[in-house]
Amino acid sequence: MEYEIKFKLDKKKDITHRLRQLGAQDLGRKKETDIYLTLNNQAVRIRRIGKEGLITIKKFMPTKKRVKVRQEIQTKVEDTRALIEIFKLCGFREFRKIEKSRHTFKLDQGLVLIDRLPFMGYFVEIEAASFKRMKNIAKIIGLDYNKGIISSYLNLFFSYIIKNVKKFKNSKTDVLPLFAREEAFSKKNRRELNG
Repeated sequence: MEYEIKFKLDKKKDITHRLRQLGAQDLGRKKETDIYLTLNNQAVRIRRIGKEGLITIKKFMPTKKRVKVRQEIQTKVEDTRALIEIFKLCGFREFRKIEKSRHTFKLDQGLVLIDRLPFMGYFVEIEAASFKRMKNIAKIIGLDYNKGIISSYLNLFFSYIIKNVKKFKNSKTDVLPLFAREEAFSKKNRRELNG
């Protein structure tokens, strides 16, 4: 099982400094692109890191606690582009794509992931094998567990766009490049949003 919670960050520097003070192991920085494919309400995520990546299937587990709990199965992939084409030939369709820069630290047998997302800025995500460990990691790095976020990045981005639609109305940049196939954002909706 994987227990996960996110926090919005004002400054990345503060959290990285704290992690280094605590002796967290710096596992490096990477740009990640998550491609989601679906067929008959089943979804698979292919994470592209360069040409290689990971394929992941997650099953959400019900809980009364304020945390995301998932059973996760994943394996490395040598050629993500070829794998995506294989899934498409089997009837899956690509329906979501999320890009982020990720700086990963290992601390207290858990992971602390500092993510930078387009437009929204920095978030820290804590992943651990138990609820207690996840909550403890948040505490020792100075984050208030009660202010944690359990929404996905996709849902956070949709909320951000809705709240800031005026900000992007006259933008020459397509602010929804990652959701070209989302039904809720048809080409007409996207044209209206971009003015």
